[in-house]
Amino acid sequence: MQKLLKLRFLGLFLLVTTLSQAQSDYTHVVKLNPFGLAVSQYQLAYEHALNENFSVQLSAGIMTGTTELTASDSTGTIETNLVTSDRSGYILIPEARWYPKGTACKGVYLALAGRIRSVTNTNAETGDVMLKRSANGAALLFGYQSQSDIAWEFFIGPQIKSVSVESDYDDDNASGLFGESGGVGLRFGINVGLGW
Repeated sequence: MQKLLKLRFLGLFLLVTTLSQAQSDYTHVVKLNPFGLAVSQYQLAYEHALNENFSVQLSAGIMTGTTELTASDSTGTIETNLVTSDRSGYILIPEARWYPKGTACKGVYLALAGRIRSVTNTNAETGDVMLKRSANGAALLFGYQSQSDIAWEFFIGPQIKSVSVESDYDDDNASGLFGESGGVGLRFGINVGLGW
């Protein structure tokens, strides 16, 4: 099922990049993160041009789904069992963008982004909180955004973040594909959307 979702999103990305290249100058863009959907992270962004060179963007989303955590008993013995948990959380990413060619919302840009993310896992059977994880940080991003019938963008850059975890569980496998670790890292992504 996950392979099918990933193939659909890859197909969507290829479709977006081959659609009509008729250029239009728009100053508002609403975008979504298609790859986040594969991991139950539903994220929507709105970008607004302030003038020819600068824009601001706010991205917000929620996280849902179920995961499996490895639990050990309170005596610290090696015996473990898998516990199904429900995941809920949110993410907020404010950005300020500079388009050096004077075409805000179009072309090459540099962005300074903040990031606030919080996720809670609760035991699916008892409702007890099993794991709380928050990650706060910032990134300097280099990106490119198209202005065709469908807007798409790609960005990449260094990030730094602080991660705090409250848990008595071994959550090495709970993080999944997009697990959180603190320190310096790399942030990258793709968004697709519509502009006006």
